[in-house]
Amino acid sequence: MRRSLFEAPALTLHLLALVLVLGPPVFFGAVVAPQVFHVLPTKDMAGALQAPILTRLCWIAEGGFAVLLLTSWFLTQDAERMVRVLTTRPAFLGLMASIVIEKLLVARIEKIRQDAPGLIDTLPAADPSRLLLEQLHHLSTAFFAVQVGAAVVILAATARLLTHRPQPSVPAAGSLPGAARPPVPKVLDLSKL
Repeated sequence: MRRSLFEAPALTLHLLALVLVLGPPVFFGAVVAPQVFHVLPTKDMAGALQAPILTRLCWIAEGGFAVLLLTSWFLTQDAERMVRVLTTRPAFLGLMASIVIEKLLVARIEKIRQDAPGLIDTLPAADPSRLLLEQLHHLSTAFFAVQVGAAVVILAATARLLTHRPQPSVPAAGSLPGAARPPVPKVLDLSKL
């Protein structure tokens, strides 16, 4: 089968995956997280609510970046080397950032929260559990920024890929079927009768 048969579905999957890796983290970081910390009375309650949300958000991002990695590889087979690099490597970076957030950071934050001697809010500012929790929170925020940055780079490279595609060659006007056919020879000429 020809590659062009799969190009439109691959591009559709690619664009849908871009929506998945860009939309939810931006919405969560800009709308959900600040409001949860503002509305709930303690950071412990806010953290307990956000941990499962973050885990599912990471699942969405992992799936999206995996699809982006595959579709980027497929769509850029004939593209410039730089476009291929700017679509596949950020997809891999975003996938790794998602895995780090889900498997390492969120899990450790929850373990610290559960093992803490009381509410994190009531611990002294110099408490090692509270300090480690803040460091892990900053790390997870940084890795989310890496995810969003990788998705933006892929979006820009995809735009470049779509705008700089080789256009299919259009045959000359004379070679189009029916454009300039030679005259049909007369088989039976009745004009001399």
